[in-house]
Amino acid sequence: MKQWKYKAGELVELSAGGKKSQQNTAVVGMIGMILSIEESITYQRGAYPYVIQWFGEVYNCPDGKLPMKEYEIKRVRATR
Repeated sequence: MKQWKYKAGELVELSAGGKKSQQNTAVVGMIGMILSIEESITYQRGAYPYVIQWFGEVYNCPDGKLPMKEYEIKRVRATR
């Protein structure tokens, strides 16, 4: 069984790699929470196991839930 880097309930934002992707422009600058990790979510370019609920108005996605790859996200860090 695969060891996942993130767990359900963690707050995340787009990583540098995620910001480069044209498909993620709707959630740039937003914070999201990982709802679940599902190995079965696959699209043309591979697996997108992390289902993330983004907070704010997400263009072209009325419920704000988007599947993401691991490299596209990073943990939200507290400001010092």
